[in-house]
Amino acid sequence: MRENTKEAIPLSINKSRFSQNKRVVWSVIGIIVLVMEIYIAIFIKGGFIRHYIGDVLATAMLYAFGRAVFRVAPINLAICVFVISLFIEAAQYLKILEILGVKSSILRIIFGGTFDWTDIICYLAGCILAFLFENLSMQKSKAW
Repeated sequence: MRENTKEAIPLSINKSRFSQNKRVVWSVIGIIVLVMEIYIAIFIKGGFIRHYIGDVLATAMLYAFGRAVFRVAPINLAICVFVISLFIEAAQYLKILEILGVKSSILRIIFGGTFDWTDIICYLAGCILAFLFENLSMQKSKAW
C-alpha cells in the first residue's frame, strides 16, 4: 500500500528546485549587469558606451531582475520593462524630479536628467536583446 502512495505523490520538488536555480541565475545576471552599469557611470564619461550601451544594459538589467522575481511569460516581462522605461523617460521629459524638489543624487542617477528620443530606442533594443537571450538560452537547454 505504501508503494502505491509513493507513486501517486507528484514530484514537484524537482520543478521548484529548477525554478529556484533559474531565479538564482537571473539574479546573478542582473548583478553582473548592475556592476557593468556602475562601472560605466563612474569611469566612462561620454561617448557611445555611456550614452547608448548604458541604456541598453539598463533595460536588460531590469529584465534580469524581473525574471528573478516574477513568474511571467518572457514577452510580457519584456513589454513591462519597456513600459517602465517609457515612464522613466516621460518623467525626465516632464522634469518630475525638479517639480517634486528631489535633491537626492542617487535618485537623479537612477532616473537620469534629460529626455532623449534615442534613449527610447536603446530601451527597446535592451528589451529585445534580453528577450532573445532568454529564448536562445532556453532553446539550447532543451537541445541538451
